Order: sequence, then C-alpha cells, then structure tokens
Amino acid sequence: MELSTSVLMVIFIFTFIPLVLAEVARANSIPTVGDFFLQSRSMPTVMVFFTVYATWVSSFAFMGSASSFYSQGPLYMTAFAWNGLFGLLFMTLGKRLWFYGKCFHYITPTDFFHDIYGSKQLDGIVTGILIVFTIPYLMIQLSGGAYLIETATYGLIPWRVAGLIFYLIIIIYLWAGGLRAVALADIFYGCLIFLSMLITGFFVVWKAGGIQATFQIMTETNPELLTLPQNSPWSSSLLWLGMFLIVPVGALMGPQMWIRIYATGRLKTFQIMPLLIILATIMYLGPLFAGSAGRALLPNLTHTDNLIPQLLAQYAPPILGAILLCGIAAAALSTANSQIHALATIYTMDVHRRYINPNAPERTLVSVGKWSVLGISAVAYILLLQSPGLIIETGTIGMSGTAQLIVPTLGALFWKRSHAAAASWGLIVGVFFLILLLFATDLPVIFAAILALTANILTFIPLSAAMPTVMSTRKRIVEYQILYENR
Repeated sequence: MELSTSVLMVIFIFTFIPLVLAEVARANSIPTVGDFFLQSRSMPTVMVFFTVYATWVSSFAFMGSASSFYSQGPLYMTAFAWNGLFGLLFMTLGKRLWFYGKCFHYITPTDFFHDIYGSKQLDGIVTGILIVFTIPYLMIQLSGGAYLIETATYGLIPWRVAGLIFYLIIIIYLWAGGLRAVALADIFYGCLIFLSMLITGFFVVWKAGGIQATFQIMTETNPELLTLPQNSPWSSSLLWLGMFLIVPVGALMGPQMWIRIYATGRLKTFQIMPLLIILATIMYLGPLFAGSAGRALLPNLTHTDNLIPQLLAQYAPPILGAILLCGIAAAALSTANSQIHALATIYTMDVHRRYINPNAPERTLVSVGKWSVLGISAVAYILLLQSPGLIIETGTIGMSGTAQLIVPTLGALFWKRSHAAAASWGLIVGVFFLILLLFATDLPVIFAAILALTANILTFIPLSAAMPTVMSTRKRIVEYQILYENR
C-alpha cells in the first residue's frame, strides 16, 4: 500500500504541475484570437525552443525509436541526422513563413496559402490534409501515454482512465491559457523528456551488463542488427534516406509547427534553433541503448512498442520506473496538446470563420476555439479507445500526408510561376497516390510517401509552367522579398 501511494504521488505531481502553469498562463492571457492561438506573436526564444522540442519529440521519437532499434537495428539512427535537417528547415523556411505571418497577420497555414494563391479550392484541400493527417499522429500519442501510466501503477489506474485524465488536464490548461499554457507546460515536459530518455537508456544498458557487454551479446546473437540491412530493397539505406527526408519535412509542415513559427517573437530565434535542436539530439542515445539492451534482457519480445514499459516494469525500482514512465508519457502529452490546440485553431479560423460565421467577433472566436478543444479532445479520446497500430507506422503515415504541403509552400516562396490550380492538383495526386500505395501495395510507408511526393512534384511543376503567371502571386512574393531583405 505504501509503495502504491508513492507511485500515485509521482503521477499526481506529474499531472498537477501543468495545472499550476495553466494558472500562470491564465493570469497573463487576454481574450483575443491572437493571444489564445499565437500568444500575441511574442513567444520568447526559450519558450519557442521547448515547445518546438517537446512537440517534435513524441511517442514516435521515444517508444517508437526504442522499438525500432530493437527490431530493425540502426535504421532509426537517421534520427541523429534528421534532427539537423529539421533545425535547418525551421531556420530557413520558418523565418520566411514567420515574416509572412507577421506582415500579413496569418494564424493558420491555410491563411498563407489563401493569401498567396487566392484559391478557395486550395484552401479546402490544405485544411483537409492538415486535419486528416494530424489525427493519426494524435491517435498514437495518448494511447501510448495511457498504457504507460497503467504500467507505472501496476494496473491500479487502467489505461482508459489514464487517457481520460490526460485529456481532461489538456482541456483545462488549453482552456485557461491557449498556446501560452501549452508552451509553459512544454518547458516542464521538455526537461522531463530529455532526462528520462537518457536515464532510461543508461539504466537499462547497465542492467544488461554495460555498453560493451550489450553490443557483444548483439554481435553473437543478432549481428544483422548492427548494420543497415542490404538484402532487401525495403530495408536498405534507401529507407534510411527516405526517413531522413520525410520525417522532418512532414513534422515542419504539421499545423502545430506552423503555429509556433507564427507565434515566435523575434527573428533571431530562428538563427539559434538549429544549434539547440542538434544539441538536443544526444537524447537518442537513450533509446539506442534501451533498444539494444532489450535484445539481451527481453530477447523474444513480439509487441516491441511496449519494450521500454516492460523493461522498466521488470528491472527498475517502482518509484524510478514511475518517474521515467512519466517522462515517456510527457513525450506523448506534449505532442498531443499541441495537436489538439492546432486542430482547434484550424477549425475556428479555417472552418467556422470562413464558412459558418465570417463576421464573428474576436471574443466569439476565442469561445469557439475553447469549445473546439473540448470537442476535438472528445473525438480523440474515442479514437484512443480504438488502440491504433504500431507507433512508427502510424506516426509516419501522419507525417507522410503533411509532407505533401512542402511542394506548394516552396512554390509560393521561391517560384513566381506557381499556380493555384497546379498546387491543388499536385496535392490531390500526391495524397491519392499515398493512400493507394498504402492500401493496395506492401510498400513501406516511407517509400509510399517518397513516391507520392514525387507524383505531387511532377504534377505541380509542369502545370504551373503551362499556366499563365498569376500577378497576385508575383506581387506577394515581391512584397515579401522587399520586406524581408530590408528588415
């Protein structure tokens, strides 16, 4: 009983701190659209880094990476490289999108495309892609986090109850302070994630006899997991390169990242983000060690997504295990809260304001945003109960869809001949091919994503080149270049 009380106290502290931070956010909030959705475009560098980092590091990056190291060897080591690519993309593309948003008062990604291309058809396609492909990524977050709490409490808190508690907490602090509350909570979550990933890895590899002993065992029992396999086209270095491209691009094009770009307070923040993101990459030593040590400690595991919870349940003292499992749950919560906030923003501004009540005052839109948080959370909880598939596969599907938006984004920023109809058809063809390849073939998700993105590009470029230049697009690009270069 005493042990259960101590574990429950750890869980209570973990869930209570974000509520305290929500009160801080509420005290500094004002009831405007810009403040609730974008923190009045004044987010300081420290908050930007932590909320981007905590949103970027999800169940996919924590539990999924350890599972991948266990079952596929060094394939996931591409994460050490794609963190660098993500940081560079955030700096180069992010600061351009930030400047557009600041000058022309964008709130959602659709605002950017609407302003540049001026197409209602493209607006609807972009909004649909953002919603449809964010939901699968959201599905894997709190389902994994809820199972972790059930493991930490040895079944005392069932995963369905844990998931409900998590959603209620997210609703409370989002309702109280909008993006400001999310960013404050992400500072707490981000610190916990970083420490938990490293401590978990070093603890588990110590239990396996140390780093040298762990990899000696792998050399003797599973030598194929020490190198990238080349005997199959679906598991070769091409897959490594595909993940290197799709994951950071898909993450950057996700609505939660666009919102953080718009919310950034200073241009200089973008200059330091690549360095901070790359330094944080050391966290992947934890899953690398945990996944490799798992081969020695649990050699016959079939459901590998549960690798870390099972390792901690069997080898860690209950209190330490509970703390580390809360750190893993933080990775899920910090991504889920951002996705729920982003989806609420999209519904409020891109659906309600555009199609239902274009003349709604700001206070009404803020209220709609808060109720959207509640509604989206309810839908997400129902989806949580469906127990989605593997974390790696489901997360990759979500990012494969949002990655399609990189084509019209680059076109809008860098090519004067970019055309709205070409952008629309490119996205339609890309998403069609992605869905077709996922459901009609046995191609890995990453290869399906690469082929779908290629189809998008091969549709967008010729159609844009064949159509007359749209003057409004050229005008907006010229405006941006003048403003950006003379900032």
